[in-house]
Amino acid sequence: MRAAVIDGYGGPDRFQIREVETPVAGPGQLLVRVRAAGVNPIDWKIRKGALRWVRPARFPLILGYDVAGEVEAIGPEVSGFEPGDAVFAMVDGPHGGGYAEHVLVAEAATAPKPARLSFEEAAAVPLAGLTALQALRDKGELAEGESVLVHGAAGGVGHFAVQLGAALGARVTAVAGGRNQDFVRALGAVRGIDSGQEDFTTDDETFHVVFDAAGTRSLRDCDLILDEQGIYVTTAVGPGPFVAGLLSATAGLFGAARRSRSVLVRPSGEDLAFLGRLIDAGRLHPHIEEVFRLERIADAHACSEQGHVRGKLVVRVAVD
Repeated sequence: MRAAVIDGYGGPDRFQIREVETPVAGPGQLLVRVRAAGVNPIDWKIRKGALRWVRPARFPLILGYDVAGEVEAIGPEVSGFEPGDAVFAMVDGPHGGGYAEHVLVAEAATAPKPARLSFEEAAAVPLAGLTALQALRDKGELAEGESVLVHGAAGGVGHFAVQLGAALGARVTAVAGGRNQDFVRALGAVRGIDSGQEDFTTDDETFHVVFDAAGTRSLRDCDLILDEQGIYVTTAVGPGPFVAGLLSATAGLFGAARRSRSVLVRPSGEDLAFLGRLIDAGRLHPHIEEVFRLERIADAHACSEQGHVRGKLVVRVAVD
């Protein structure tokens, strides 16, 4: 099978398109013919070696966590899918593997592809959509009628978070650049804050949940805009968020109830199926800024790394 492979840490030019051995499905696994794969910032962070302290790589390496395609074969103990089924999934390996014509995915991390979506659109959903859902529902405990502020609202995770916040019945305020104000309002935000003109951390309104989808602020930054029982949720990982969470938990012992939590996405076919139902009901939709051929995976990474992508980038892999 063809795959985009890297043999060491470095820039986008590390990618080589070459033939590698097609894997064989083991117990509980599906072999998926990949029609399209999503590109996420974590992919190029792994490629650069920025996460080697938490996810050391073994080379040669195939990146890519988001896939959509058709089941080609099933392993023992698989009961929910058959060859030919159209699916989307988050690859549950430590570094992915989706930038290839075939990939192994766990049955437990797979769901039927939403009927309303193309394979390219479906490949844009898993990691970012799951991150947004698990951040708001699980970490933020967001409930109907509450208020949530989403920072980085036009990006991959953020644009799903705005839609999911609205779908959960919350009042959504979206922080994004000036060119994206109409975009985030169309997603369901009742109010937009232009990040180029205003510092959202000094806003007059307070929120039940502040979701930092950009992962660039802190609980301390957002303390004034959180309700007394508010929760700050961030996509950032590392010692900073850990210390902030520890301090917020300690503060709770002395009467302060604001909390800080990091979201580390968990592959889940059940959660993907939930997102799929919202998609087929017309309440959630991925926005794709650009689709690249597999041969242009280096360009896709360079584009993602430059930042300011509206929604998601996708790579078209297998072609009939």
